[in-house]
Amino acid sequence: MAGTFAALRRELNARLSAEEIERDEEGRAIIGMTVRDDREFLSDLSANGRPTISSEVAEFIERGAMQYPPKERLCLHVRSDCIDEKEQNVYRGAIAEYYRLQYKQDVRDLRRNLFVTLAMTLAGVIALVVTLVVAYLSSNAILSEMLDIVAWVFLWEAVDQFFLERSLLRMRRNRCLALISMRVVFSPGTEAEERPAQ
Repeated sequence: MAGTFAALRRELNARLSAEEIERDEEGRAIIGMTVRDDREFLSDLSANGRPTISSEVAEFIERGAMQYPPKERLCLHVRSDCIDEKEQNVYRGAIAEYYRLQYKQDVRDLRRNLFVTLAMTLAGVIALVVTLVVAYLSSNAILSEMLDIVAWVFLWEAVDQFFLERSLLRMRRNRCLALISMRVVFSPGTEAEERPAQ
């Protein structure tokens, strides 16, 4: 059974690596989307009266973007017979607005991450100093050991926040920048109509 899964994994990896990235004339990686009904394209909620895309549309776009590096330039190619020219401009703005708001949140999260990192580092250093003072002034080995553990927990949390969490936040911020600057192209038709019958 394990050999079957290994062979399947090798075959799937070979197929995926053989697939070429579809690009537009500007070299942007294309995310294809077919919209048969655009009634749920926009969210019912919006900030400052500016429309944003629905969470379902955002999830679809992000899933399509996940196959590319975060800084990859992107093009969203939307095929639809139900989106008119006026809606196209609204939808372009709604996509950019959604990711602009997400970018603002990512910037806030990066600032918070830096503050938490500094606070944890300071708490860890203070706990280490207290550990040394207690060890020097007292013969209570248990208290000294407990303080030492607390200090290292704070320092490890600071390392985790700065090196692991922060890199994920930066990657998410870069992905948002790519999605904000993403070119959005609309064309008529649906994939179902274009595919030959089997």
